[in-house]
Amino acid sequence: MTLSQYKPIAVLLFILIPLLYACGGEEVEKIEGNNEVVQTPALATENTMQTNQENQKKIEQEATKSLTSITTAGNFAFKTQRMVTVDLHFLTTQFQEKISIYSTLDLSSNTPINLLEQGTIHKSNSYKTMLAAATALDFLIVVRNDDFSKSIVITINSDDLLTHTFQE
Repeated sequence: MTLSQYKPIAVLLFILIPLLYACGGEEVEKIEGNNEVVQTPALATENTMQTNQENQKKIEQEATKSLTSITTAGNFAFKTQRMVTVDLHFLTTQFQEKISIYSTLDLSSNTPINLLEQGTIHKSNSYKTMLAAATALDFLIVVRNDDFSKSIVITINSDDLLTHTFQE
């Protein structure tokens, strides 16, 4: 073999040896006082997705247990939010319609405040979503294309559903 044939092999070994060394394998220990060599397998790390999910479930279970054991004064309850399903329909296809959902009306200016969600409809005749809303709310305000003068107040029904069909 000529020297030029050894260069690719040397480069390959130069790259592979540190990688093989980093991968580990078995660790070798030499016990002092004896010439005995003990081989111990390298410890495998348990950092998998399943392990992480199991650990998260344990944390959530502990948190739930601690919340259920709390005593509260009066008629206070921790359930202060609910998931509301929003189902808006349009008689015609909307090509670029911006939808904003607010939770409150400002009494001084009669404009919606406290934005909960904002989205855009592209070539569709419906807008569907779920959002978290305070249990004390009986209605939400829907604004199209940031036109606050045409905001619509829609009541949340007993099934936590907010539905409306736009006639235009």
